[in-house]
Amino acid sequence: MNRMNKPGVLLPLLLLSVFAIVSFLVYQQIYSGYSSDTVGHLAYLYMYFYGDDFYIPHPLWHYGVWYTAQLFHISVENAAIVFSASLVTFWALLVYQVVCKTLKGFSYPSRILITVSVLVVGPLCIPSYKANIMLGQGSPNLWHNVTLWIVKPLALMAMIFVIAALKKHKASLYVLAFFVTIVSIFAKPSFVVVFLPSLFVFAWLKNIHDRGFKIFLALVSFASASILLYQKYHLGEFQDSQVVFDFLGVWSLYSNNIAISLLLALAFPLILVAAVPKVLEDDYILLSWLQVFFGIVLYACFAQTGHYYSHGNFGWSYMIALSFLYLFSIVQFFNRFSELPKYRSYPLLVLFLLQTAIGIYYLEKILEGQNPLFVSIYV
Repeated sequence: MNRMNKPGVLLPLLLLSVFAIVSFLVYQQIYSGYSSDTVGHLAYLYMYFYGDDFYIPHPLWHYGVWYTAQLFHISVENAAIVFSASLVTFWALLVYQVVCKTLKGFSYPSRILITVSVLVVGPLCIPSYKANIMLGQGSPNLWHNVTLWIVKPLALMAMIFVIAALKKHKASLYVLAFFVTIVSIFAKPSFVVVFLPSLFVFAWLKNIHDRGFKIFLALVSFASASILLYQKYHLGEFQDSQVVFDFLGVWSLYSNNIAISLLLALAFPLILVAAVPKVLEDDYILLSWLQVFFGIVLYACFAQTGHYYSHGNFGWSYMIALSFLYLFSIVQFFNRFSELPKYRSYPLLVLFLLQTAIGIYYLEKILEGQNPLFVSIYV
């Protein structure tokens, strides 16, 4: 057997590569001015730990960076590099575990390649419609927001624990699901605001009457609502901004045709459902689609007034949900690939490879220093 095909070689290589790439990217964001939210969050960190009564509603990344700096006796900036790269590496490891659990009959190198595709896949891009890859469409993989990187592993674990608890009827899994869901609020509340309503609809669609699930849902809803209200109340003291109903207002700033933008962003999972409707029987895909739906509703209907209006902060829920939808759609596609007729499997494979290539191109341009919002398929 080729040495590179032996278990235990390719996975460490993948994780080291992810850590190195993200370390390089965050270094450039901090020291070379690459466009991102990293420097802004570092400024918040300094004001929070060194300033006078500065409030951060979701400070998990900031605490992680701070304690990394204290633990390794390095600067806050270098700690931000190490901590952020560790987060994305952990996300990569979780994705690999999902791939392995679903695609048990696949070879070790195949699982690695599929994992890589999940980590980089981007939206479909039609240059004649719009050359920008991400702006207006969104993407399952974004490379400029550190708080997104910390919430995604927590959010994925919450989904896994909840569905596992439903299948195995284990209270301990509900406890774990409760814990990671609550912690995720302090990373970025964008996940929980689509996760909870999705769970209610999921329970209705699946006709779930499990007592443990009902207790979990009641407790996590109450705790989440309490924390979110506390955050909103205290944030009002530091931020001159209000949440308003503004149908398609923010989204229209970045897309001339929101329906087409949605089709481009959802291309692969949408066509997968059209070609193989049975994939909706998979709990993870159904729950992911529900989160995408609620994410779209939030992004389409709400906005923040003032300076934050154009930031589109209600779009983060949609972006997070896209990550899970692509992850579970891709693994289910390959899980069912051999069962599908060629006239269905091959077009889907071509679309998957095309969106993976677009995602690789998108990441490459960001690593070269281009603004993530304005990476164009032409340049």
